[in-house]
Amino acid sequence: MRNRVEVSSVVLVALAIPFFLLGAAAFAAGPPAEMPMRVPTEGTTYGQYLQRQADLMTRLKGSVPAPAMHSPVRVDLTREEIDGVERAPRVNGAPQRIGLVKAVNPRLDVDGIQIDSTPGGPRRGPGAQAYRTTDGGLAWAVEVSAAGAGALRVHLEGLSLPASAELYFYSRAGEVFGPYRGAGPDGDGDLWTDTVFGAEGILELHVAAGASPADLQLVAFRVTEVGIVMPRFAGSFTPAAVGFCGDPDCIVDATCVTGTAADAAKDAVAKMEWAQGQFLYTCTGGLIADSNPAQDNFFLTAAHCLGNNKTARNLQFYWRFRTSSCNGTCPSNTGWPYKTMGSTVASTGKKGDYTLLHLDAAPPANSVFLGWTNVPVALANGTHLYRISNPDFGPQVYSQHDVDTVAGTCGGWPRGGWIYSRDITGAIDGGSSGSPIINGSSQIVGQLSGTCGGNPSDACSSGPGGVNATVDGAFAGYYSAIQPIIQP
Repeated sequence: MRNRVEVSSVVLVALAIPFFLLGAAAFAAGPPAEMPMRVPTEGTTYGQYLQRQADLMTRLKGSVPAPAMHSPVRVDLTREEIDGVERAPRVNGAPQRIGLVKAVNPRLDVDGIQIDSTPGGPRRGPGAQAYRTTDGGLAWAVEVSAAGAGALRVHLEGLSLPASAELYFYSRAGEVFGPYRGAGPDGDGDLWTDTVFGAEGILELHVAAGASPADLQLVAFRVTEVGIVMPRFAGSFTPAAVGFCGDPDCIVDATCVTGTAADAAKDAVAKMEWAQGQFLYTCTGGLIADSNPAQDNFFLTAAHCLGNNKTARNLQFYWRFRTSSCNGTCPSNTGWPYKTMGSTVASTGKKGDYTLLHLDAAPPANSVFLGWTNVPVALANGTHLYRISNPDFGPQVYSQHDVDTVAGTCGGWPRGGWIYSRDITGAIDGGSSGSPIINGSSQIVGQLSGTCGGNPSDACSSGPGGVNATVDGAFAGYYSAIQPIIQP
């Protein structure tokens, strides 16, 4: 969570009273409304997800003759670039950076497919050189790598595939994603692949048997950029003189805590990763229950995390990303996390710092869609609140927060429209932004905006007597804006 706001003690004193009055006077939740959580049983289980990946891997691995492999695409990372992300200072009002987007130079252009029936022979003619597969189709592939990367994904532009063609992106270690078809999710030829862990991935094209020569000439795309997750954020970081997962000692592994209202959120919360401009970013969010008869699979996070629908389209969601045992290996990348890709913005607003997303793909079976209530808690001093989040692109952590109605406020975050609290157990940190804050009935009452106080770089300074307060956008304050969507 890179959006900590630093305010001097003098400013806090000056702002606390007027913003408190503004929040109390202007804040109105409307008629009481609430919804319980739900747990749908339909969908793909984690076991089925892994089996599908294994089946795809069996199909793809070794399906491309060596001559059909295009010259590798390699993107170099310097030590300075890695340190520039991994050791970057926190930026107020911005999500946490976890990687870089680097241009492919020269870019790889595929414009049509040529059949080469002589494996090992010279490449000839225009277009990508594809070879026959055992099923009578055609295959072409290229390895994409970045030495030192913790994970990577590929940006395709000008994507245009006939119905007979499909693309996959996978790692030799076993993660497989696709097929990607047509002109991408928006039909504009712009597509970011899913992310694979490791320093290399393979982009593979398949054209079905019986495709016409005209179909072969319709295949087109450009490999223009590679998104690279830095090694620290993908499991290559070894903690030293710090607590769980290299985090401050006040951070608590969610797997160590059971029997609280936050238990339900463990199967609702996902960490997010996306490419925007020159960087990869992360935040947290959670599934939210609805009664919309036309749509479902809604997901709540913070507005400051995402820019627009184009950003939402390349969102990668990591579900139930947590340790298998208390204070276990961090992060839990082995066995491959359950990932889905893509969303659209259903509603967003600076007031309350919220974004409601509609997911392109359903979450895992038996996921929890958290309930919610528009009953305000921002002015209810001492109310116990709970959270599950994914700081530093790592596994889930737990925190309890008590509402504090006397903590100084920050400009732009008036009390009432935002909830100020103190950390009682655990804490939040970079990447926790957008995580839902829930009451004792496991109902959403807000989502994380950031930290307000005199020492915003210290995750452990929001506890009782600390100089910081944790700040969440109040669900009650913006409920009227999303009510037509989640409770029409």
